[in-house]
Amino acid sequence: MEIQKSFAVAKKDIREVFSSISIFGPMFGIPLAFSALLPIFSLYIAINEAPSIALAINLSGVSQALPFFKNIAFMTYFSINVLGPIFMTMPIVTSGVIAADSFAGEKERRTAESLLLSPVTKSELLLGKILATFIPAVLMTFAAFAIYGAIVNILSYAYFGAYILPTLSWLTMLGAVPLLALAPISLVVLISSRVKGIKEAQQLTSLLVLPLLILPFSSLLGLANLTVVFLLELIASLVIIDLILFYVSVATFKREALI
Repeated sequence: MEIQKSFAVAKKDIREVFSSISIFGPMFGIPLAFSALLPIFSLYIAINEAPSIALAINLSGVSQALPFFKNIAFMTYFSINVLGPIFMTMPIVTSGVIAADSFAGEKERRTAESLLLSPVTKSELLLGKILATFIPAVLMTFAAFAIYGAIVNILSYAYFGAYILPTLSWLTMLGAVPLLALAPISLVVLISSRVKGIKEAQQLTSLLVLPLLILPFSSLLGLANLTVVFLLELIASLVIIDLILFYVSVATFKREALI
């Protein structure tokens, strides 16, 4: 497999994505808006509701005699354990349109035949389509993480006189983003090659997003403790899952299904 051919396919698709603001506008606009608004939301809760919520979720190491420290401890907890996993799922939630369009859009635009005649193997073609969604989605998430982290630090220093981010667990979350994004994107691209149109692909894609919400909700409810060890175990598991899914996708992908 020649990786440069896959990048050529990805480059073509990325160029098409950025030629339409209706596609890349929501993909980038929504996460960046969340990056700016969610830190303000977490600060408001930390200042006004931290004592009662801290008792409910049993924050460890927070003294009842230090409500001010409780506020910054809660903001740290909320910024990392609750909002961090939400940002980790952003590549999938926001890139569904591109992934669904990967092959289904080629069918609707009647460009699939010319794509099939190009001198690329099915593994190179499939990898190129995956990269076309994966690259902008992950870069967008990294940008959102950076903006979010900067605003959190500005607000925490202004109100509490201390910086919150980055922490080791927060950086580990950031490292898990590409691996967490790759598996669902691979599935969506494969689904796009099997269905007749973009709308059908998008409907099936929306169902795949739901399992990804388990991570932020399990953290919020205290079912999963997002320690560095847990995140490293998650990364190791995702490496195996991503390799298996790509192998299965290549094995089951049929070029003739695009005609």
